[in-house]
Amino acid sequence: MAAKPRFSPVTHVIFDNDGTLMDSENIFASAMNNILEKFGYTYTYEMKLKYMGKPGTEIAKSLIKQLDLPISKKDFMKLLAVIIKTSAQNVKLMPGVRDLLLHLHEYRINMAIATSSSKATFDIKAKPHCRLMPVFHHVVCGDDPELMRGRGKPKPDIFFLAASRFNPPPRPENCLVFEDSPNGLQAGVAAGMQVVMIPDPRVPYKLRKGATQVLDSMADFDPEDFGLPAYDCCSKFEFG
Repeated sequence: MAAKPRFSPVTHVIFDNDGTLMDSENIFASAMNNILEKFGYTYTYEMKLKYMGKPGTEIAKSLIKQLDLPISKKDFMKLLAVIIKTSAQNVKLMPGVRDLLLHLHEYRINMAIATSSSKATFDIKAKPHCRLMPVFHHVVCGDDPELMRGRGKPKPDIFFLAASRFNPPPRPENCLVFEDSPNGLQAGVAAGMQVVMIPDPRVPYKLRKGATQVLDSMADFDPEDFGLPAYDCCSKFEFG
């Protein structure tokens, strides 16, 4: 007999990418720090916490204004793109990600990615995992032409757009979001979706409020909590 779900059952799953699927959040922070160091500043953890999950263009615009940097947003983004291109080519998956994706795919659970990264940047990070990418029905990036400027996380638009591209589109309450950032958490909640948050341990507890569930790792996720198929007793992926 299947276990009774702890939370409302879902039919579709939408994943953030950086810091949730891929261990790339620190790569972005390091790239930002490399740029700010040219102007005598440090990209502090407080900055990272504030901007984590937001589109790079919005972060650049805010930092230029906040620190009065003598650089245009366009040139800032060019510098960022060059650094990311060289540093994000071998990004690893976060713990538990591969097993969960393959498990949900086996049971034909519809999945998508909703990331604030540009498509060009996402493609660089996804290249080492190209054999895994087909498990996703689609990917929505922060520079998607249907995503209005200024409507990135913590606004819910990217999750609404990701849900709308399933066929047929599910209702928000039937979607489960995986996020690591407070901004992403706010976006998922604003979209009317349940959110599993897997935050950096340093994220304050007050910024985790609103999450349906908070975990230390995706390896700790129990699909049955949300009415999804249980893991098999012996993973068929273990033996190739």
